[in-house]
Amino acid sequence: MPHRQLLLFTALAGLMTAPAVMAQTDETAASTADANGDAEEVVVIGRRFGSGLTRATFTLGKTDIEERPMGADIMQSLNKVPGLSVATGDARGGTFSFEMYMRGLTDEQIGLTLDGVPTGDSRFNGGSPPARFIESSNVGRIVVSQSAGDIGAPSRFALGGFIDFVTDNPKPQFGATVEAGAGSFDFGRLYARMDTGEIAKGLSAYITASTQENDVWTGRNRRSSQRDHYEFKAVKRFESGSSLMARLSYNEQADNDFNIITLPQFRQNPNSDFATDAVSGIPAVDVNYGGALGGTREDFLAYISGSFVLSNRVTLKVSPYYQTLRGESFRYQDRSRVLTGGDPRAVTGYNANGGATRPALTTLRNSNVVGGPADMRVTPRDRDRYGVTDELIVSDIAAAGLSHTFRLGSWYERSESSEKRNFYPVISPATSTDYDRSRLTYVEYEREAVLESTMLYAQDEIKALGDRLTVDLGATWYKLTYNARSPLEYKAVVDFSQESDINPKVGINYRLTDRVELFGGYARNFAGIPEDAFLGSTAVIDPKDLEPVTTENLDLGVRYVAPNMALSLQAYDVKLEQNVGIVPIDTVGLEPDEIIRGNVTTKAANTQGQKTKGVDLTGFYDFGSVDLYGAYTYIDAKHDDPAVGSAERRKLASLAIIGGARVRDIPEHSAFVQVGWSPLPNARMVLNARHVGERVGAHVVLQTTFQEIGVETLPAYTVVGLNGTYDVKSPGSDIRLQLNIDNLFDEDYIASVSGATATQPEFGATIANPAGRTLTRYFLGAPRTVTVSVRMAF
Repeated sequence: MPHRQLLLFTALAGLMTAPAVMAQTDETAASTADANGDAEEVVVIGRRFGSGLTRATFTLGKTDIEERPMGADIMQSLNKVPGLSVATGDARGGTFSFEMYMRGLTDEQIGLTLDGVPTGDSRFNGGSPPARFIESSNVGRIVVSQSAGDIGAPSRFALGGFIDFVTDNPKPQFGATVEAGAGSFDFGRLYARMDTGEIAKGLSAYITASTQENDVWTGRNRRSSQRDHYEFKAVKRFESGSSLMARLSYNEQADNDFNIITLPQFRQNPNSDFATDAVSGIPAVDVNYGGALGGTREDFLAYISGSFVLSNRVTLKVSPYYQTLRGESFRYQDRSRVLTGGDPRAVTGYNANGGATRPALTTLRNSNVVGGPADMRVTPRDRDRYGVTDELIVSDIAAAGLSHTFRLGSWYERSESSEKRNFYPVISPATSTDYDRSRLTYVEYEREAVLESTMLYAQDEIKALGDRLTVDLGATWYKLTYNARSPLEYKAVVDFSQESDINPKVGINYRLTDRVELFGGYARNFAGIPEDAFLGSTAVIDPKDLEPVTTENLDLGVRYVAPNMALSLQAYDVKLEQNVGIVPIDTVGLEPDEIIRGNVTTKAANTQGQKTKGVDLTGFYDFGSVDLYGAYTYIDAKHDDPAVGSAERRKLASLAIIGGARVRDIPEHSAFVQVGWSPLPNARMVLNARHVGERVGAHVVLQTTFQEIGVETLPAYTVVGLNGTYDVKSPGSDIRLQLNIDNLFDEDYIASVSGATATQPEFGATIANPAGRTLTRYFLGAPRTVTVSVRMAF
């Protein structure tokens, strides 16, 4: 561990521990009993299953989060939620290897918020997955709304629901917490937290710092992941019931992530991602060198949330926020590029299509010779994002025997993003992959995009029949403004806006008995045009050709909730319309690799959609010392099926999508089961199993002709996990010892389909040899992984 981090934790631990040890009071020890500092944060059975709500909702509490290893990626806890799937290349997390699906939709079609503040899109390349802003030990609960029926989710991506991560509140008494962890693949972690207690009337705060690192298990000699993370949160409560909360989060991360593989490679060696662990000096081999695969980034997020009680029935909530991203990714290239004339950004003019005319690009390549020419491709990505959410709540208005609660709100955000692709010469390809940043020889593109999002919403929550019936009537409206340019690729400046229709959201909950309730709803959702259309290609974007991406969501369910058990059955139908992809301007006469690159001979266009039907069955029973939990999901997710030979079907084929086929990476059947055993009040063991059935891995479409060959199916798998905790309590301190074993039986499996290549036609395959495929698509699942953690609270 770096020397600076040891100094940081020595100093912080000393600062926290000394006053706590001096106090040695029972009150200090008692303050650690409530992990969140607020009794209302405790997730009871009814709240977990969404009892009383008009939409499909599932809440994970502190105990659910703590079943994962201390410091594990917070997103992994979501695998317990019905209808939701998360995969990472490492058992404790991953960046490039992160993939998520909910009810057939991807993470880029799901709204993600932190304390109600939008975290933005979750793309690896330029996006901001919530884990960047979260220390798992500081999260009190996770609220998952699968039905997209919630009215106030501030996101352009909430096509299929949203997920809100709720952070801990400061504890009411002064205290300190220190965590440490170690485990497989040289995993190491340190975490420290100081709670100030009430430093002034109603004012309390905490500060945390953590550092962790591990080797990438498929390339332990040259690949690793390091993360330093800092958080601060302060809460001020007023006697009127109003409150203010301020939170800061800073994350610095560097990692060499996992390589993607083919299905034959998995069958050949299920424990290798076929990235090399040493420099050979031969460029054709070193393109797969793991030490030159990865990236670095810094993420910062700050927000203030105010809740102001204006009267006994009127409350105003306001949350301004600001986020920055500074990062880059890198990849070794088995050739050297130099733009003639010495100016790596030179443009001499624009052709009739508006494409940039540039000086000749000299490419030197001798890939199979030791010391052959090579470049390092470096892709910097920056983002500045700021906005504000607000909501006025008027509650308990009685009229005509009904009770009304009105919500009126808005959301505004401006996001400024840039992405560049730079090439630098490798200094000595025969001996290393080090490159010279002072010699920028070629800039392929410099893309910039500004997106402004405005949302207005309103809702009337109506209660009737003695509160047995609840009806939510709501609507949202969006306006999105786009401005994008890439002068090294095309002349045009994209500048237009889109407005949605009024999107209705209706939810109903009817309580049949004190324990049984029916619920259901309908929601229409709007997302506009994905940012990848601007930052991911050079394609021509004509607003007249683009309709915004939308969904229609319909769900119906029944819940049974008793003091020691709960059952939930829900069915849903999700229809995604007007997806957007990069397709040929003319469906004939275009080289397929032009579409893959994206340029002025291609365009962003609507490319049909998909339909998902599914059923979730979830249950929990508490016997006392033993408790059982299980969730089963059936999903039928298929792409639209335009006529064979039609232009619409060819558009899909250019994106490696076969009309009418199942959506990639969505199993028809999946399940999660868990049994917990508490033999002693201070000891608990949890055994869980996650089953993922067969699913489509790839739509095989030939690169040369866009001919549809068929689908490739990935085998089913089941992984088992074991978690054990033992608590030692004494006056002035609490200690928790924890053991986690992921993939207990060391199952070999493919974890997910990479979004990076999912919509690319097959390289190498031809009509004569459709099996001659070379495109990599899949991430390996992690092997057996052991993590030992300890937490000390003073």
